[in-house]
Amino acid sequence: MLTQAASEANQKGWCDKSTADATQKREYASSAVGDLNAKMAKLEALSAKLGEELSEVAEEVKHLKDAVSSAEKDRSEEKKENAVTVQEAKAGLDAVKMAIDILDKFYKTASKSKVDLSLAQGPADDAPKTSFETGDAYTGAGAESGGVIGMMEVIQSDFERTISETNKAEDEAQKAHQKFKTESSMSLAEKETASKQKTKLKDEADDSLSDSAEQLKSQVAVVQTSIKELMELKKVCVDTGMSYADRVAKREQEISSLKKALCIFGAYAQYGPDGLGDAC
Repeated sequence: MLTQAASEANQKGWCDKSTADATQKREYASSAVGDLNAKMAKLEALSAKLGEELSEVAEEVKHLKDAVSSAEKDRSEEKKENAVTVQEAKAGLDAVKMAIDILDKFYKTASKSKVDLSLAQGPADDAPKTSFETGDAYTGAGAESGGVIGMMEVIQSDFERTISETNKAEDEAQKAHQKFKTESSMSLAEKETASKQKTKLKDEADDSLSDSAEQLKSQVAVVQTSIKELMELKKVCVDTGMSYADRVAKREQEISSLKKALCIFGAYAQYGPDGLGDAC
């Protein structure tokens, strides 16, 4: 009985330790599962948010590149149109200047012209009435020359203004286009840098999420294993039909009864039947 008691005590110690170890493993693993679930939820949210931001940045980069391409095309066409306008205006200006020069020379020469009447026949009094005096040379519309040349000079001024304004507009357009390209390049560089950073962060979040998933799988396996161990321990240490305390109590009762029986036997041999009650 003492051997059995010692064996049961050893088993009790083993059961208590094994149960405590399995329970601790289950609790630690369960806590780790909760922490990993919370961590994975944050990582999933972060990855999703970064994914949305990357899509937005990619769309912005596309729009920006399209805008730059469109601006380049428009600037090229505008530059060609301005060049044609200036070229045509310069050709017109050269023609007007040439015409003004010709007319100016003509009117200056004509205004000094005189008619030689020494070869004229017949009396001058017989000549019909005209808008000019006899002996006057044709000087052209001399009185109106300022008007004609003035009109030509207005046309010349228009051509010069067209050239000047077109060149000015071209310079301003080129400066504005260059400014747009510079700002677009800076914005594009910022967006591409942001895209790289966000991609890196998303990759790190996804890698951490994958690692956490593996850890979660491992901790869930620990929880399952510890629960299985506790169920097996319950069969060996708890579901035995009688608890350890009850077995100890029964054993102590049995030992007490045996001691009393021994006492009775000893008293019977010494005192006989009449001394049993007093001795035990």
